[in-house]
Amino acid sequence: MTTKTLINNIETLSVTLNEGQLIQFLDIMDAMAALLAQAQGQDVAKQVQNYAEFSAIQAAGIH
Repeated sequence: MTTKTLINNIETLSVTLNEGQLIQFLDIMDAMAALLAQAQGQDVAKQVQNYAEFSAIQAAGIH
């Protein structure tokens, strides 16, 4: 799956979630990003910060 397809799927899913569900979903995505960064040996804090900023932009654009 391409990144663009993944983002489109997340956007489609997010419109079906209420605010609480969306927050939980984004928390899970943040945790997954941290695990992936750790597995890749990257700076976890920087990766989580970048993803959190992206999540905030996505959430603000959805509602």
